Amino acid sequence: MSRRPLVPLLALAALLALPPAVRGINCFQCEDPNPYVLPPLPGSPSAPRCSGFDTSRSDFKVERCLFPYVTRCARISWSGGEMRGCLDSTLREGCEVEDGVSFCSCTGDYCNSAGLSTPALLLLLPAALLAALYAV
Repeated sequence: MSRRPLVPLLALAALLALPPAVRGINCFQCEDPNPYVLPPLPGSPSAPRCSGFDTSRSDFKVERCLFPYVTRCARISWSGGEMRGCLDSTLREGCEVEDGVSFCSCTGDYCNSAGLSTPALLLLLPAALLAALYAV
């Protein structure tokens, strides 16, 4: 049995396991009108609406969130809208739902998209390794 198919998968596993770099995390940002937060002041910069969210558009991206203690990205969803952006590192990674509001935080660059997060990819990795072992 050849071990060649394992090399790319092991390299992928090593990359996914790396912590975010010290340079700062990159996150997607957007916000819909929110019944839980006051509206922004007139003239203040605002993020684009999440209803038109597109991972390829630069106006939805924040490169190197401003402060060193901001090491997570967040996605908050509620009935009728959502919000994405940078987050304080004191909150733990994962998702919680309370009073109809889903709050998720993650530590990978641009991990607050609608796609698979790093933890989800790490769950798929053992299945890929097993498939590679038995495919040969």
